Amino acid sequence: MASLEAEMLAFIRRGLDHHASTCPMAPRAILLNPGNYELFGWEELWGVPVLPDDRIAPKRFRIDCDGSAFGIEEEIEQEIHIKQPLIVPAYPGETGGE
Repeated sequence: MASLEAEMLAFIRRGLDHHASTCPMAPRAILLNPGNYELFGWEELWGVPVLPDDRIAPKRFRIDCDGSAFGIEEEIEQEIHIKQPLIVPAYPGETGGE
């Protein structure tokens, strides 16, 4: 069985690779739970700073970049709050209009 540190490194590496293939923004930092940050003692991985962040659950990480979405869920909810009834066609081909 691999150590927690080795598992986290592999997990973070896959996350960085995924980020590089799906986000045009470069990562600013790798965010770790403060306990994991202290446990591992990493200050940088693959050229990306590692920082503690209370919002991160233990054994998890988050890649912080200009496209990061922390808190975006609440902002989106406020912006798309529907104030009128939504008309949905009941049958294919109907427009939903009157």
